[in-house]
Amino acid sequence: MEQVDLRLIRFVDTINDNLICCICQTPYIEPVITDCGHTFCTFCIYQAIEASPVCPIDRASLSMNSIQPAAKIISNMVNELLVYCPRHEQGCTHIGQRQYIEGHLNYDCQYTMAPCQLDECKELLLKKDLGSHAKTCKYRTVECNMCKKKMCSYELKDHYSLCPSEIIECQYCKTSRSRSDHNSHINECPQFNIPCPQAEFGCSWNDQRQLLESHVVTCPYEAIKNFLQKQQASENLIKKELQQLHKENATLRREQEESKRHVNTIVNQLDLMFPGHFLMDVDIPAEARNESFLAESQRLNNELETLSANIASLELKQNMALMTETFRLQEELQSLRAICHGLRMQMHYLMMDRRTNTTSAGASSNNTSTTSPNNDNTSAVNRARNYLESTRQETKL
Repeated sequence: MEQVDLRLIRFVDTINDNLICCICQTPYIEPVITDCGHTFCTFCIYQAIEASPVCPIDRASLSMNSIQPAAKIISNMVNELLVYCPRHEQGCTHIGQRQYIEGHLNYDCQYTMAPCQLDECKELLLKKDLGSHAKTCKYRTVECNMCKKKMCSYELKDHYSLCPSEIIECQYCKTSRSRSDHNSHINECPQFNIPCPQAEFGCSWNDQRQLLESHVVTCPYEAIKNFLQKQQASENLIKKELQQLHKENATLRREQEESKRHVNTIVNQLDLMFPGHFLMDVDIPAEARNESFLAESQRLNNELETLSANIASLELKQNMALMTETFRLQEELQSLRAICHGLRMQMHYLMMDRRTNTTSAGASSNNTSTTSPNNDNTSAVNRARNYLESTRQETKL
C-alpha cells in the first residue's frame, strides 16, 4: 500500500487561513489544540516542543501533557477539502475529498504502477496499460495453429521452425508432408542423393536413390565386396593390435624410467653409506651401462624362469604321487567293502541254517541221537568256511 504525503497534494479551492497550520503552512493534519488556544498539526507541534517547549505563536510555555485533540468539526473541515489526485501531472483527472484520496490512489487510480499479472513477467506498468500489455506480453500463453500446443508467445516463433505438424515440401521430389514424417521420407525419397554402398572401399558414385540398383550391377567394387570386407576386418584387427603394442611400448618405457630412477636412488643411498664405492664411472658410455643393466636383468629373468620350471616339475610329481596314493586307497576301500559284503552273506546263511535246524528239531522224535545235530552243525560251519575262503580269493583277484 502506498502512503500519501498530505502536505504535497494540491487543493482545488483556496484554503481558509484559519485551517492552515502556521508551522507547515498546509491544512491541518490530525489537528490538536494547546492550553493557549492555538491549533496545530500533531506532528508539527510535537516536533516544535522537542526543539523548544514554548508555543510557536505567543511563546507561552507548553508541555506534551498540555496538548489535546482539536474539535471534531475542525478535522471534518480539513478532511472534506477537495484535492487533486497525486498522479494529476501524469494524467489522472480525479478530484475528491482529502480523507479519501489515499484509498483512490491505492485502489482506483489508473495512473499508479502495478506489476503484470503473469508470474513470469512482473513488469511494472500503469494500471491503465495492463489490459493492452496483456495482449502483447511475450509471456502470455498462445496456441500453435498447426499442432495446437500451448506455449509462451516468445517461444512461438522458434516453435514454427520445428513444429512437427507444419507442412513442408521435400526439396528433392517436391512432395509435401508434415515435418514429423519428413525425416522418414528422406530415408525413402527416390530422388535423394546417396553414395554407393561400397563408398568406403573407394567407389565415387553419388546419385539418386532410384538409380542405385542399376549402378550396383555395374559397380566394380560390388563384385569383390566380400574380399574387401575381409581385408577391412583384417586391417581393423591389425590396427587394434598396433594400438595395443603402442600402449605396451609406452608402459615398458615408463617402467624402464621408473627402474632407472629406482637404481639411481639405490646407488645414491649406497654412496652415502659407502662413499666412493658406488659412484657411476663417467668414463663408461651410457650404452655400455645400459647393456650391463640389460644383461643383469636377463640373468635374473633366466633364474626366475628356471625356478618357475622347477616348481612346476615338483608340483607335477606331487600330483602324480597323490593320484597314485588315491588309487591305492580306493582299491583298499573296495576290498573292505567286498569283505563286509561276504561277512553279511555268511551271517545271513548261518541264521537261515539255524532257523532250519530249529524247525526240524521240533518235528523229530525225542529219541533222536544227539550226534546228528552235532554233525549237522559241523557241516554248516564247514560250508560257511568254504564260502568265506572263496569270497577272499575273489576279492584278491
